Amino acid sequence: MRTKPSVNLWVLVFIGTALFHIWRGSIEDAYIFGSASILMLSQVMGFTEFGFQRKPQLSIWVIAILVVAVATVLYLFPPHSMANAFTLLALLPAGIALIFYVDPKQHPKPTLSVTRARLSWGLWAFLFAVIELIAFIGGFLTNDDNSFPTISIILDPVLETQLGRAVFVALWLMAGVFLLGVRKKR
Repeated sequence: MRTKPSVNLWVLVFIGTALFHIWRGSIEDAYIFGSASILMLSQVMGFTEFGFQRKPQLSIWVIAILVVAVATVLYLFPPHSMANAFTLLALLPAGIALIFYVDPKQHPKPTLSVTRARLSWGLWAFLFAVIELIAFIGGFLTNDDNSFPTISIILDPVLETQLGRAVFVALWLMAGVFLLGVRKKR
C-alpha cells in the first residue's frame, strides 16, 4: 500500500553524497551511500514497510564496550588489515539494526525550539558542505590541495596514526549513538 511521499531531508543528503562520490570516483563510498539512498527512498515513498517496530535501545555499557573494542582494534592493527575489515563487517549488521526501524506515519508537530534547532543544524550542515565543496573543487582545478584543503586533508596527519584513527572513530561512534538516540534512558 503506497502512501503520500513525505519530505525527508536525509534522503536528499544521502543522494547528494552518493552523487558526489560517483563524481569523485570513490566507488565504495558511492555504493554505500547509493544503497542507503535507495533503501530510504523505498521506505519514504511507501514501497517497503519492513524493519523493527521500535528504535532499539542499548545500555550505555554495551555502547561503551563496542566503542572501546573498535578503538582497540584500530589502535592495535594497521590500516587495511584483516582485523579492520572483520571489525567493519561485524559492525555492519549492528549499524543497520540501529537505523532500520519503521518510522511512524504520523509525527507530532515540532515545538518552536525543535524547529529552531533543526534550522540551526541544517544551516550549519549546509554551510559546511558548501565550504567543503568549494575546497574540493578549488583543489581539483588548481591541483593544489594545500591551498584548498578539505577537512579530510587537514585531518590526514592525525588519522594516519593508529592512535589518531582509534580516537577519531571512538568519538565518531559516540556522536552517532547520541544522534540516533539509541541509548537507554536512566
